[in-house]
Amino acid sequence: MRPEEFNFDIQETELLAEDFSQFFNIFEKVFKFYFFARNAEGALTYISPKIIQVLGYEPAEFKKNWKKYLTEHLTNKEMILRSEFPQYSGNHIKPYSVEIKSKSGEKVWLDVHETPVLDAAGKVTRYHGLAIDYTARKTQENQLRMREKRFREISQSSPIGIFHADPNDLMTYVNPAWQIITGRPMAETLGNPWWQPIHPDDKEEVFRTWELAASEEREISIECRIIRPDQKSVWVQLRSRFLFDDNGKITFGTLENITERKVAQEKQELLIHELLDLKKKLEVSVRTDPLTDLPNRRGLAEKLEYEKIRYDRNQKPFTLIIGDIDHFKNINDTFGHDAGDHILTSIARILKESSRKQDVVSRWGGEEFIILLPETDLENGAILAEKLRLKIENESFTHDGKPIPVTISFGLSVYNKKGLKIDEVVKKADQCLYEAKNGGRNQVVYKKHT
Repeated sequence: MRPEEFNFDIQETELLAEDFSQFFNIFEKVFKFYFFARNAEGALTYISPKIIQVLGYEPAEFKKNWKKYLTEHLTNKEMILRSEFPQYSGNHIKPYSVEIKSKSGEKVWLDVHETPVLDAAGKVTRYHGLAIDYTARKTQENQLRMREKRFREISQSSPIGIFHADPNDLMTYVNPAWQIITGRPMAETLGNPWWQPIHPDDKEEVFRTWELAASEEREISIECRIIRPDQKSVWVQLRSRFLFDDNGKITFGTLENITERKVAQEKQELLIHELLDLKKKLEVSVRTDPLTDLPNRRGLAEKLEYEKIRYDRNQKPFTLIIGDIDHFKNINDTFGHDAGDHILTSIARILKESSRKQDVVSRWGGEEFIILLPETDLENGAILAEKLRLKIENESFTHDGKPIPVTISFGLSVYNKKGLKIDEVVKKADQCLYEAKNGGRNQVVYKKHT
């Protein structure tokens, strides 16, 4: 029996009609197949030699024992029924599948197509058939089916929201976790845009990131908020990947609830901010006298070092004034320590207000103050010191309604020579202060350096 004798339901082109063998040459390159024929009662009457390539059996062997080679798959019952009760509708018989064990023991899936051959009266005289090996395709279908099943199982139990969107960006699938996170049931979600739950304040950034990722065909990952129907905001990590098929872009994405993480992160950032602020305050406090709010020894030491470096650069001198409140112990003993603190803060205020903006007034310790006068020689420093002395002498100090007489003594020194040590300049100013105290107090003493 030749191929052209088969009455297949095939619409050949004129080219293939002229040379029918050309069709089978093409067909053989794509599929493994064999022909067969059955009589009107359904029994096999012909098997083409091509069955050897498909199943490994000789045609006569298969025709005789074919039922023995069928596996126990349910689809094989249809083939047995056809051999016992041949049925057809019109000129078409619905294709069917069978699973057969090959001679080597492997299971082979066949896609079987049959057509009846009718006589002039329209009565079936025989059946012609084609069995095509589609095991590879069947395996792929099973694998895809299993993958889809596993995906569905994982998706249904996943704590992460999963969704699909079609080429028009409309939702086609969401899992239970997605519904829980967004607070939106599936019935109100499918067919709506994927961006429907995105918080209005975050949409612009999400759209911008999404469009850029889509244009570059890469994954998107962004933190944003979604707004639930109860108006509660939820922080999520939105991830998606774009797939492209014949219909266009398909979006596969996930939503992970990161609200707790964001809250913890915000608390951590707040704690870090508070710690940095505390650190800054501590840094200020170690350089500041808590009573007068003036720089303390450490704070002044940094300023002195800076002025020394500046003198080395521009050769402009700076002067130090050391002031010590006269008879301060008597003030504490007579009026109390609260009165003493009041006098210290008042003196600090007067010194600060009466000095220049660039001057640095500091509390050196106890009742002593040091004033740093940048770019100031000794004589001009002495003028300011005398001005300060007079202002304090003439100030009316009171505490709890009681007047407290207060004076102050000053000693001065100048840094006007490269190589001088700060301690030497402080020591010389302190020596002048000692002379002022011994000379009767309430005076300014300084000595020119040679």
